[in-house]
Amino acid sequence: MKRVHARFSLKDISEIVVGSTLLAFPIAITEEVWNLGRELSGFSAVAIVAISIFFLSWFGYTTFYHSNLERHSREFLIRVIAVYCVTLTVAALILGLFGQFPLLTETSVAIKRMIIVALPASFCATVVDSLR
Repeated sequence: MKRVHARFSLKDISEIVVGSTLLAFPIAITEEVWNLGRELSGFSAVAIVAISIFFLSWFGYTTFYHSNLERHSREFLIRVIAVYCVTLTVAALILGLFGQFPLLTETSVAIKRMIIVALPASFCATVVDSLR
């Protein structure tokens, strides 16, 4: 029988922060990401968000909630949203440290860079969160 995560806690958030930082940092400091953030279409950015959330949900469902989703649907939803939101925040912070998150002057570029970095970083965050 697959295990189900207990209630979402501060420990889970710290695991997500550590996991997302593991991949966000090396990706966020590349010039390729900075340039892609300028060139990426809005449609592609939305598609990346959708793909990220789909795969986070799929991993969480198959790893923890497969047999108990009906009883734990709220925890499942909270976990998926939290992983993605925390990862976006970590990505923004790291990009900001390197002066590559121009939220006030080039908002769409900043958001697209954050989304690009969050794609792989959210997967790493989920894997680290799943380690028990």
